[in-house]
Amino acid sequence: MHLRSWLIWVASIAAVTLTTRNPLYLALTLMIVQIVSTQVAKANGGAAPTWWLRFGVFVVPISALFNAISVHFGDTILFTIPGAIPLISGIVTLEALAYGALNGALITVVIAVFAVFNLAIPAYQLVRSTPRTFQSMGITVGIALSFIPQTARRLKEVREAQSVRGHRVRGLRDWLPLWLPLLIGGLEQSTQLSEAMVARGFGAIQDRTTSLRTRALFAAGLCLVLIGWLIGFVVRDIGAASTVLMLLGALLVFAGLWFSGRAVPHSVYNPQHFTVIDGLCAVSSIVIAVLLLVPNPIISQQSLLYYPYPHLTAPLFDPIAGLLMLLWLLPLIALQPAAHSQKDL
Repeated sequence: MHLRSWLIWVASIAAVTLTTRNPLYLALTLMIVQIVSTQVAKANGGAAPTWWLRFGVFVVPISALFNAISVHFGDTILFTIPGAIPLISGIVTLEALAYGALNGALITVVIAVFAVFNLAIPAYQLVRSTPRTFQSMGITVGIALSFIPQTARRLKEVREAQSVRGHRVRGLRDWLPLWLPLLIGGLEQSTQLSEAMVARGFGAIQDRTTSLRTRALFAAGLCLVLIGWLIGFVVRDIGAASTVLMLLGALLVFAGLWFSGRAVPHSVYNPQHFTVIDGLCAVSSIVIAVLLLVPNPIISQQSLLYYPYPHLTAPLFDPIAGLLMLLWLLPLIALQPAAHSQKDL
């Protein structure tokens, strides 16, 4: 699926997840994310990742315990922590425990969504989608993002190699045979990468000056933003005018960035096209977010705004909202051909 479609899909799920504490909707969203991640992993020829489930098993109890001992509010009192310890002493309620667990579940869902995005989109696509003005910075960020998984994979290889030689980790000194090859391998890979980038002309100095139009757009945009901010700060009665000036200035700055990027030489090998399925997934994700976040007569907003205080009650579930969330499974249509082609290969 196209990068823009994945971004809209992730933004839709994250926006809806961050506005609800309903455990039924959070569980449904996590199930959808797990199904999509399984298909993405199958399309890439790997196994479905489940590390965020282990992350949830760890973070949900921790969040529930922390909220229970720090928020002393609710009708169902479990026990009382005696003493005068700041933030800790007081009643521990079932409602505070449940709210903390819901916060941990919310964090798990958001982490899982971005993990699927990281699994579906290779680093080179992120670098390729960077605006031309920030091309050098995009390449640097892309290399930094790929550093952690490469290091983890190299550490696994080193541990397997040392295990074959009979090495066992029993203390801090036993980690030296692991860290030393890891450090040497990282330095060798960095040297090879820098040589390859220099050979391809990365960072070469070009005699290219910024055009007068671009500099004028930057200057005018920054001046309008500053004037709008000063007007809003000094004269509070005309806040709308200051907002309009700042928005206009921001548009001029973005226009200057666009013209500056157009002056950078750019070529794309094997460009990715935005297909009908990509458009369908993007439009459906936007529709889901709008219908679930904007008050309307179709969806019950009360079921989304679940709040366990002051007395814990059973969460509501709107079948229409649940069916609407199932549309987040539309990326499976785009991933299915990729899975078949990987299997045929």
